[in-house]
Amino acid sequence: MLQGGPYEPRKSKQENTQAQVSGKDGRAGSGNRAPRAVDSVQTRGRGTCTVVAVEAEVYPERNCWTKGNQTRSESIRRSCSDGAEDGNGTTVTSAAGDNNRTSGNEKKESLKLEGPLYGRHMTKDQREALIEFIDGARGYESLEAICAALELHPRSYYRWKSGSLAGSHGGGGGRNKITPLEEKKVVALAKKYPDWHCRRIAYHLEKTAKVFIGKTKVAEIMKSHGLNHAFERKWAKPQIVPADMLLHEPCRRNYVWGMDWTWVNVNNRFMFLLVLLDWYSRKILSWGLYHQITQIEVVSVVTDAVAIERIDFLPPTSLRPIVVADHGSANIAKYTRENIEIQGLKLWLSGIGRPTGNARTERVIGTLKREEINLQEQYENEATAKSCIGTAIWDYNFNRPNQGNGGFAPNSVHHSGRAALTQRRDRARQQTEMLRRKHWEQESSPSNTSLT
Repeated sequence: MLQGGPYEPRKSKQENTQAQVSGKDGRAGSGNRAPRAVDSVQTRGRGTCTVVAVEAEVYPERNCWTKGNQTRSESIRRSCSDGAEDGNGTTVTSAAGDNNRTSGNEKKESLKLEGPLYGRHMTKDQREALIEFIDGARGYESLEAICAALELHPRSYYRWKSGSLAGSHGGGGGRNKITPLEEKKVVALAKKYPDWHCRRIAYHLEKTAKVFIGKTKVAEIMKSHGLNHAFERKWAKPQIVPADMLLHEPCRRNYVWGMDWTWVNVNNRFMFLLVLLDWYSRKILSWGLYHQITQIEVVSVVTDAVAIERIDFLPPTSLRPIVVADHGSANIAKYTRENIEIQGLKLWLSGIGRPTGNARTERVIGTLKREEINLQEQYENEATAKSCIGTAIWDYNFNRPNQGNGGFAPNSVHHSGRAALTQRRDRARQQTEMLRRKHWEQESSPSNTSLT
């Protein structure tokens, strides 16, 4: 049986006492058993102090062990620094497992690196030096142990080895930071629309092809110029499991539609806004402002959406939309169901008292209420209400960035698809990154330095 193997039975107290006195286990007077990492290394035939030297640099900072284990690890690390012998009798003193190799911290210091390297942008020379160090140490250590000592993710090592960063990513070093012109455009738009937050500013600049920059960097620029908004902490809402229909994501437009209504104050009278939208693109396909909601109004809005999207011209074998609605009296009427089914559609009613079954429609109505309806104490007349609400719906469909669509307007996603727009954005961002690098390379060139 291998010494220290995972299936070796535990020793009794009497055997442990004898081992402490006689030193048969090679650790006379050590008391408790050694850490499991040491036993696993002995089982594999590697050095006892190899993994310990690597893990000792990580565990004390993260407080993963109890106080007793930390004290024991300190003594083991001191013994490792003085020199220890592995199973073959070779002296090991470094994290790499060789006297001629430097430890992880020494390697980072030689490359002018410090602290954790998770998510860090390093130059090409630094990456190549780390790859060479890891390749040399992999003969003595596992990749996970080496990366843990370097505070580096193993995926970064594999990504560097594969060469996926060649050409498109030359390392940080300030060569991909935004230019002063880009920062000026962000500040100008933030001052022009002071009610816009960082997300909408970033998406608007991207849509107009002026600046391709993330919303986090926009927030940093706004904060540095004193244009940021105060953070409003809200109470966490209880998470309710959605109904069956919401568990499936539509892969294209006109697969699932949602329909719901809300009330509007028009000249001290209640009117009802009925909207129908596509779940894939979040675009409002049809809507209406009525004094009451009956089966006639519901069928009218659905018929308008069918005519706009030309559903009746689809081949007989193609899938038709499923209309999601709640258990309102106008929705459960026999007249409503029959007219919807005649047009080739299906009606699916969400659970009673479960607004999550029609969550996307509820979210769009909440946006209209927050950005238009609730801002008005009341509308003067019906014509004014229809004009203002129609303008808000048009802005929502064509201009307003939608977070569920990745920042794209609902109308763009409805006609072009989310995948095509995302690929176009990635290409534009790569081109912008190359332009930034050229800009900063020209700024740091010797000719410009001599002119200044």
